[in-house]
Amino acid sequence: MFSWAQTLPDSTATGAPAAWQGGLLMGHDLFRVTNPEPGFVVGQYQIIPRLTTPSAGFRIGFWTRHNFGGPERRWFVQPELAYSRSQSWHHINNTAQQPTTGDFWSMASAQDWQRLNVAVPVGYRLSKRLRVLGGPVFAVRIPTAYERAEQDYELRIVSSINHSMRRHGLAVQAGMGYELGRVLLTARYERGLTKAATEIKLDNREYSFVHYVSQLSFGMALRLLPFNP
Repeated sequence: MFSWAQTLPDSTATGAPAAWQGGLLMGHDLFRVTNPEPGFVVGQYQIIPRLTTPSAGFRIGFWTRHNFGGPERRWFVQPELAYSRSQSWHHINNTAQQPTTGDFWSMASAQDWQRLNVAVPVGYRLSKRLRVLGGPVFAVRIPTAYERAEQDYELRIVSSINHSMRRHGLAVQAGMGYELGRVLLTARYERGLTKAATEIKLDNREYSFVHYVSQLSFGMALRLLPFNP
């Protein structure tokens, strides 16, 4: 999520950046899943999303940039492809008066969010080192082990939660970048435009389960191309 840009002298002084650039990106995400309800009931289970503390995650991938807009090339579009991994949590209480053998009274459940993200931010270079950028993000969620394997009875509610998460999502992000040589440091806020989940199924019944995702990302983009400083 960063970009090279440092050595890019201010175009007003020594010249504009190359028209095309590219390299590697990596970043640290503070990921959060939000629900409009503080808690809800699915069958005999009361589910309480953990909404207060964002979970730490990471991302790694590739980026390319096209600089344009007159001789100084202050405008740019920067497509990015990245793999990211984060988690969300729920606390689950069993409201049955007498849980069946092998079931549980209370447990904490973590949902594993592995995603392939395609971002297309557009930005403007304000000065020699400072940039602003923002744009759409399309994410594809990679199924986890919970979703690929059969679950025991005591984990069926966990399996139901995982299966309820949508495979595709659209978000928008905005942020700023600071260039240091071949490295661009960025801070971005991202908010989902589509619901991450709208319903959950358990024992052939459907229950409302509305989730949105958001995150604050701190990244670094290393410029590898072109090779010249």
